Amino acid sequence: MGRSKERKRIKKIVATFLKHGFNDPAEVRGALEELGPTFVKIGQILSTRPDIIPESYILEFQKLQDDVKPEPFDAIKGIIEHELNGSIDELFLEFDDKPMASASIAQVHTAMLKGGSHVVVKVQRPFVKQTMMEDLVLLKKASRILKFRSQMSVIDPVQVVEELEYTFKEEMDFLNEANNIKEFYENNKDIKYITCPQVFDQYTTSNLLVMEYIDGIKIDRVDELVDEGYDIDDIATKLTQNYLKQIFEDGFFHGDPHPGNILISDKKIAYIDFGMMGELSRTNRDKFNEFLYGVATRNMNLITQSVLKIGIKKGRVDTRKFYSDIEQIYNNYIDMSLYSINIPEMLDEVMKACRNNNIALPRDITMMVKGILTIEGVISKLSPDTDVMSIIAPYIKTQMSKDKDYRQEILDYFEALYNFNKSGLKMPKKLLELINGILAGKLKIQMEHVNLEKNINDLNKMANRVVFGMIVSSLVIGSSIVINANAGPKIYGMPAIGLIGYLGAAVMGIWLLISIIRSGRM
Repeated sequence: MGRSKERKRIKKIVATFLKHGFNDPAEVRGALEELGPTFVKIGQILSTRPDIIPESYILEFQKLQDDVKPEPFDAIKGIIEHELNGSIDELFLEFDDKPMASASIAQVHTAMLKGGSHVVVKVQRPFVKQTMMEDLVLLKKASRILKFRSQMSVIDPVQVVEELEYTFKEEMDFLNEANNIKEFYENNKDIKYITCPQVFDQYTTSNLLVMEYIDGIKIDRVDELVDEGYDIDDIATKLTQNYLKQIFEDGFFHGDPHPGNILISDKKIAYIDFGMMGELSRTNRDKFNEFLYGVATRNMNLITQSVLKIGIKKGRVDTRKFYSDIEQIYNNYIDMSLYSINIPEMLDEVMKACRNNNIALPRDITMMVKGILTIEGVISKLSPDTDVMSIIAPYIKTQMSKDKDYRQEILDYFEALYNFNKSGLKMPKKLLELINGILAGKLKIQMEHVNLEKNINDLNKMANRVVFGMIVSSLVIGSSIVINANAGPKIYGMPAIGLIGYLGAAVMGIWLLISIIRSGRM
């Protein structure tokens, strides 16, 4: 791109955004539409990133229609023949010159191979890669000006542009999508009710993707599914279970499971469009399981610390404020069982708290949260009577059981009890309200000494009994939480840690009662 043309394009980008502004989501959407297909695609990508832009912008960007005027067939034909080094008539038995879909990066045609296979041909638009990368370079330059002119805006243009580059490069190389399909197939080939298209490698390049055509019903067309005799409740359960498997077992999951990308075909759930996939590393899975364990055991300190471990600091983080924000979220769920907590909704609230505290979450974590929220939306429309949490909660508990080192937990538990009984200074871990108050800086203790001439020994005895009573109560509370979480090794079907805690509380409680009776002062 020449200097003059580059300056003209930057001027148009800056002028368009300044005209529309950043503070009204509808106006920002209008700016993206005015600037053309590249920026429409940018908006669509950002609609999957609730960690860097607010929810109001997410909802507005989801309205962007990627319905672009098709390229002339001669141009598409030229690309195919150049990529495959042959004429369309030699390569295909049939080829529909009218696209079944036309988007900003590619358009899709149906065809039939010489062997009789019905296929989908995804062709990258001519010069789209070059155009988009040039626009991205210009947007980087423009973003610095826009950042200066929009200091009070809720969107940081520089951060947004940084997040786009990786996604662009991934989506514009169709070999990546082909490899995604193959990996997904390998992970799910033993699951009878899951399928995906077959890739035809000999016809696939970085600009061309040829894959099996799957004829099916979109998963949100409930009436059609019922008319065809499908059990929609069964589909909802299987879809949820498989998506959780993709995340927690495979660490490789579909990044955009909206209804248009999920078909029901021949009694199977068929995923299509693998341009956007999430890959969760073993490390991040462990950190996320730690977060879930904190939720299950009502350990707010563990919840906060696990989020901080996962997150990436993008500026100064006021840990006190962040802790307070997490506490507000936590307080909404403290009285609920794990089965009653809406995990996707809670994750969304945590993500917003991160954004408000200069904490960015890794791309794949945000994609996972967005995927879970999307699946929940699909299920609620497909089968309103299906309780998603009745599927998610047992799966999460199973994962926690696999990953938790209960032997170490037992050692930690008894070490804490020993130190507590030895010094009387270490508070039990499960006194959540007291700990939360201390860590949030909200706990105030006022002491006033009156009539110090009274017997100091009586005061000491009273204090000792109060502390001893606290020990007993903390044992009861802690053991109740463990039993409610149903965690750890079992004795007669009950968690061993909880039973031991109850036994210790009973012995100590009887000892305290005998001591009070002997003193003659009830």
